[in-house]
Amino acid sequence: MFPNDQNSESSDPLRPPPRHLDDGAADRADDRLAQSVATDVHTGRVASLSRAMQHRNVPARLEGLVKRHLAAMRSASIGESAMNQMRADRLRSALDILECLDSFEERFADQGRAYLGSRLAGRAARGRIEPEDRIHLRYHGVRNIRDLAAELEFIDVLEIRFSITRSRFGMLETMHGILEGVEFDLRRCPPGQVAIDAPNLVRGGDVPLAHAGEVTRVIEGLAGEA
Repeated sequence: MFPNDQNSESSDPLRPPPRHLDDGAADRADDRLAQSVATDVHTGRVASLSRAMQHRNVPARLEGLVKRHLAAMRSASIGESAMNQMRADRLRSALDILECLDSFEERFADQGRAYLGSRLAGRAARGRIEPEDRIHLRYHGVRNIRDLAAELEFIDVLEIRFSITRSRFGMLETMHGILEGVEFDLRRCPPGQVAIDAPNLVRGGDVPLAHAGEVTRVIEGLAGEA
């Protein structure tokens, strides 16, 4: 070990502070780090927020703070009206997916398969969505997830892949895709396993939820402010 190695990390103002610092000093160091990472993304120095955080080895707990700084920078740069228009545009992709799933189930309602609806989950359900955010959706039905994927391909969903999510409600099939440049996860939530108003599927705790009609109203509200 080189003589200065032990001090190199603690002397870097952009690294997370040692935990022995008092809370005020730690909070200020966290804020400086989050602001610096947000600047990297806002100026295009780094292509995405996730890459910027990985490059700086930023703890996941600071992601929300980075996003708040980034949103403030964008608002100051292009104006809140333009930001709301961007949010509305991204939410239209979520709405297209929800309406596609609802329409699919409506066409085959005579088959008698259980379907409780689909929901947009998370901050986006209240219109709080940023360019780098992945949207999260839930399908509360019994159809095979690959059948859902085949239907979504008709509205030009791209780069579809599948995985299994370990949730508080058991293992859930998940489809990942991109629509109009918006990345999304769609979790298959079988009735009887996951309630329609279930909390955060992984961490627990309250989570905003919105069906297609509610998302439409959020979009209209954002467009009215644009």
